[in-house]
Amino acid sequence: MSFEMKGKSQPQSDINVTPLIDVVLVLLIIFMVITPRVVHEMSANLPSQHQPIKRPKTPSTQLVVAAYDNGDLALNTRVMGRDDLHKDLRGRLRARPSKVVFLDAHPNLPYGHVIGVMDLVRDAGAERVGMARIKDEGPTRAVPAEEAGTEEAGTEPSPESG
Repeated sequence: MSFEMKGKSQPQSDINVTPLIDVVLVLLIIFMVITPRVVHEMSANLPSQHQPIKRPKTPSTQLVVAAYDNGDLALNTRVMGRDDLHKDLRGRLRARPSKVVFLDAHPNLPYGHVIGVMDLVRDAGAERVGMARIKDEGPTRAVPAEEAGTEEAGTEPSPESG
């Protein structure tokens, strides 16, 4: 048997991928064996019992417009009509350096109604309108303007007043 080489030997330009695949499979098997031994369990610090989050009361200087599911509007828990809300809000915003108003709308209100209230607040002079979701069931029911009497909107009635 004789082996003859014709001409010059040329280098092989194809990459032999078989050793590469062997190495990758060995690494895969090693990681598959090691991983379950490394991860025992993940720790999490969970609260021991359910404690309700205490939220601070809204400061009396903060302006919050509430839009209820029946279409009523209120400024700092005092129900009023659209025109009265616009006038009252405009007067309060003129005296403020920070013209920020928060809108708390009921989740079942149509989108167009909420946008209409935002436009009303902006037209009254608010530079920024923030969306507030104070409760999941919507804003707290307000006292109608007639029942509010002489109390300042946005303040809690004192225990002595009844």
